Amino acid sequence: MSTFSFAIVSDIHVFTGGGIPSNFPKVISQLVSLAPRFVVVSGDATSGNPDDGASRDKVNLWWNSFRAALKPLADADIAVLPIAGNHDYYTQAQRDGYQAAWARLSEDVSDRFILSGKPPLYYSLQAEELHLTLLHVVDQDLPQEVAQFIRSDAAATPDDALRLCIGHVPLVSMMGRTSESYRDELGKLLVATGYSAFFAGHEHLVWEQELTFPDGNLHHIHVGTGSGTYHFPLSRSTYDKHCSGSEGTLPYSGRRFALDPGTRQQADKVNICMVQVSDGTYSVEPLTLRNGELVRFGLD
Repeated sequence: MSTFSFAIVSDIHVFTGGGIPSNFPKVISQLVSLAPRFVVVSGDATSGNPDDGASRDKVNLWWNSFRAALKPLADADIAVLPIAGNHDYYTQAQRDGYQAAWARLSEDVSDRFILSGKPPLYYSLQAEELHLTLLHVVDQDLPQEVAQFIRSDAAATPDDALRLCIGHVPLVSMMGRTSESYRDELGKLLVATGYSAFFAGHEHLVWEQELTFPDGNLHHIHVGTGSGTYHFPLSRSTYDKHCSGSEGTLPYSGRRFALDPGTRQQADKVNICMVQVSDGTYSVEPLTLRNGELVRFGLD
């Protein structure tokens, strides 16, 4: 058994001209200082759209810029593990560009991890007692090949492993509509195969709750946006249940957070998630960028 941490960053959204959002290099610099064992990029590194007409050359520009921004992690010998988000994967040019950008992923991390599955789409790795599964879910739908991978991968995983899972699209939405079929299909499958938690990006906000399924519960975490390029407000129903005035509470941890006055937007705009693994257990620490430093998310 060992103790180590890893980080999850999501929704960077490199600008369509290839520029890097100004907060992201600060986040990367802070991550180097925090020295996680590895960093997961949980989708939407780029800003592709279904009708943007972006050529493969333009998509390559986005990924070249993003990979350059990650270089301090490589220089610090911190591995990066990606999955795609919807904005990385709408068109054929975007799909081809994503897979080309990470074509050497297994080879690049081979001195530290053996990746099982179909990287850089869906795959898993074992790090000490942690079994981490990364899923290709870019909308509110679970592809059958991904579901089958979860089942076969779980069957080959040691019974005593700590099983955590990361995908781009959350099981439940805190700012929009939840697909009950997606939530139930993936959530039930993760519980049935022994997973303790599911981490997601996509919604550009931080949330932490417990979801209940017939066979058990699942810790569910929204990790926020690592660049703060744009933000979604909490839905009215989420606000009414968990907020009052300009403060709210994360239901899983009880952590309080501020809202911009007169809005349903969280005041902490640039966020990542740190996960500590120790002796077969894990803990979650949302962090936010303030004055160039990553500090605890929220008011506590």
